[in-house]
Formats: sequence, structure tokens, C-alpha cells
Amino acid sequence: MGTRAAAFTAKIRNLSEFQLRLLQGAVPPPSGIDIANTLKYFNQLLLGVLRDIKSSPVKMLRQCDLDEARLALLPSLDYHGLHKAITNLLDLLHLVVFGKHALGTAVLQLLSTLIIFLDRDTVDTLPFLVASMIANTPETVHPFLLKTLCFYVLPASVGASPKSSADENYSQASVPAVIMLMLQYTENSAYHCQLVECLMSVKCNVIQDLICVIAHGTPGSRIPAANLLFHYWPNLNPKLYDRKGMPIKLCDISCVLKAMFIKSPQAGKTDSVSQTGANSETGESKTPKGWKALPCQV
Repeated sequence: MGTRAAAFTAKIRNLSEFQLRLLQGAVPPPSGIDIANTLKYFNQLLLGVLRDIKSSPVKMLRQCDLDEARLALLPSLDYHGLHKAITNLLDLLHLVVFGKHALGTAVLQLLSTLIIFLDRDTVDTLPFLVASMIANTPETVHPFLLKTLCFYVLPASVGASPKSSADENYSQASVPAVIMLMLQYTENSAYHCQLVECLMSVKCNVIQDLICVIAHGTPGSRIPAANLLFHYWPNLNPKLYDRKGMPIKLCDISCVLKAMFIKSPQAGKTDSVSQTGANSETGESKTPKGWKALPCQV
């Protein structure tokens, strides 16, 4: 046990050295394949630990009340240090020049295994951590990233049965941010639908999360969020007889939202200037026709 713990700590130190070389711009920089090989060592070691455990910690992960019993089954290794090293490495993922695909898949594989060995507070941070990888990984990693979210991370964090007296945890509060990141950095509607359907299977009131993205999200994420909202909740879409007084026919909500959220800042100035010019040329007064001022009584 002592030898395995020492080797585990030494490999974590190797990850820290990779991070330092990337941060300092050492020549030659570490490639993504070199870092991925180190991460595969951790993945194989953790899978070997799970084979030696007779109980099923995977099922315990879905119940917050069994966290203490689950952690008691695991050997004493520096799991928190490994998670911290991975988090620091992901912050420098944009500095990796070669082997991003191998590095991205290796990180996702390791996180899907490491989640069983982490405490509840750390598990709740994984949905946002995994979703934030989409900004710095190639498109070839996106399917595996979505699979990791929907099959491993979200069911174990957002879908875990809370304690009897527990309020909303961090994982549930981060769902709007996860949706916004996925809608912002991928245009594949199949990925959008898969994420929303996964969330609906593990969480209530997903409609509120979509409305939050529409109200406060980035312009690139608001339009897909609105399309998803009216796709899964069509009753919210106004019917034909409710649109009689509307000058625009809302056949496609995307066109309307583009006009609302991606409007050029010069458009407002042009409209105001043209309106002012029209009034000055025609000599019209801003006073409504037929209006007469009343005499002031003192």
C-alpha cells in the first residue's frame, strides 16, 4: 500500500511539472500525448482499485447519505491532489499545441473514473468543470465530452438523491451555466437535445434553467435555448389567434431573437437620425394634433 501511494504521489508531481513547463513556455513544450499517457496511468490504477472492492461504490455515489460509507471503502490515496492537478492542467489547455484530442479524451476518461473517489463537494463541481472543457478542445472531443456529462457526471451530481435536510447544491445551481456553455460552443442540435433530455431525466424544472439562459446567457446561446424551450414545451408558443395584433409573424423564433439580441449599435442611431430629419423637413411638431394647452391658474 505504501509503495502504491508513493507512486501515486510521484505521478501527481509529474502532472505538476507538465503544468509548470506549459506555464513557463519551456522548449520543447510537453505534448498532449505525453500528458495523456500519465493520465492513463491514473485511470488504470483507479480501475484496479475498484476491482478489489467487493461492494458497489458506483451505486452509493447516487445517494448523498452513503457518502461516508462509500469513502470508507476506498484506499487512502491523494485523490484530492489528483483532482487539483487536473483542474490546474485544464486551465492551461489552450497552451497545448499538439495532441489536444488525446489529452481531452484522457482527461474525460479519468474524470469519469475519479468521480467515484471524490467527496460530495468536489463531485458537485464536476459538471461545470467538464462543460468548460468544450471551449478549448477540438470538435472531435465534443461527442465524448457530452457522453461523459450525460452518463457519468450529471447522474452522479445533479441526479443524486439529496440528504433529507439539504438545500439546492452547487451542481444544480450550475446547470444554467452548463447549458449555456454547450449551446455556445457547439451548433449541433443533436447535442443540445441530448443534454436537455438528460437533464430532464435527473432534474426537475429544467424549463427554469432554459429561461435563465435566454434571459442572462450569451447571444450565441439564447437562440438555441429559445428553440429548445418551444420544442419541448410547445404550449408556451402563442397560438395563431393570439398573434393578431403583432406586426411580425413568429414562424421562426430564431429570426426574432436575432433581431432582438444581435442588433447593430448603429441601427438605433440611424433610426433616431432619420426620424429627426423627417420631422425637420416636414416641419411637423411633436405636439399631437388637436391638443390645446390649458391656461395656468394661480
